[in-house]
Amino acid sequence: AGTGCYLLASFALYQWGSGTSPWRFIWAVLPLLFFAWNVTIIVLRMRQLDEYRIKLLFPPLAVGFTVAMFAAVTLGTLSAAGFTVPNVGWPVAIIGMAAWAFTTLVTGAPKD
Repeated sequence: AGTGCYLLASFALYQWGSGTSPWRFIWAVLPLLFFAWNVTIIVLRMRQLDEYRIKLLFPPLAVGFTVAMFAAVTLGTLSAAGFTVPNVGWPVAIIGMAAWAFTTLVTGAPKD
């Protein structure tokens, strides 16, 4: 539910967040509130995991985080060299999530 609300708020931001209207600040903050909600839910869920599930879950998370950091550094270096990378945050997020999902498949982590 939180991710769906985040996507809807992001869509609203892209539709109505530009220009000079004071409402653009509300549209800019709204997705961040749903993002914070998602982070809170994830932290609460992580605290409920037993030792076995933690051992299965954290290697894919570590790989996804590491790949996302390398992607961020690579794209930042390209940007510093003068290459324009539009919406640079999205490729970093997508690459990190893809690495996490691939590692989950390879290691056989639970899918629930």
